[in-house]
Amino acid sequence: MDALVLLSGLFGALGLSRVPFSACAATDSHIEPAAEGGTVDRDEDHLCMARLAAGETSALRLIFDRWKLPLLSYFYRALASRADAEDLALQTFERVYRAASRYRPEARFSTWLFSVARRELLRELRRRRRKPVDPVAPEDLEGVDGRGSSACPGEVAELEEALLVALQSLPERQRSVLLLTASGDHSRSEIAEMLSISVGNLDVVLHRARQALRAVFRKET
Repeated sequence: MDALVLLSGLFGALGLSRVPFSACAATDSHIEPAAEGGTVDRDEDHLCMARLAAGETSALRLIFDRWKLPLLSYFYRALASRADAEDLALQTFERVYRAASRYRPEARFSTWLFSVARRELLRELRRRRRKPVDPVAPEDLEGVDGRGSSACPGEVAELEEALLVALQSLPERQRSVLLLTASGDHSRSEIAEMLSISVGNLDVVLHRARQALRAVFRKET
């Protein structure tokens, strides 16, 4: 997801002032396929998985091209590390490949995919607890599209950096709820399924996450 889209979605959810979309003129031409992935007929993803299960490995490329940037965005903003985001995205696609023969189109493909992605994220967080990572380098706080702060005015870049720092202070479940909700690509029931919680519990987690992020973000800014 484009950084401005994510910022606007999160700020709106938090009751903070929205980021002006006019601040970054003409960046919509590079909007990542998060929006596309949400509008593509779900049967197309299911068909790719069936082809993959049948041994047609080229089908994985279609899934990769469609979902690589939404996954990178999710991992990057959950971990504030572009290198780790790339590693986890590749690991997720490897899991997708291995699970093709067991995959059943019982739910929306993105729901299943992001459930796989979140399991990879949880593995990484457990690894970090066992072996603490070095502090995030300033250059690693650039956007996943590689444009960094040069693509937008300094105010927007500073807001995104502050948001990333604030997100890191939240528990993983709250962080994931905020990111998945702000993307606008998933329904409440789908997000609840990804997190293995009820819709009612989702609302509680989301409310607490918004409160926590609002408090931390205001301190950072």
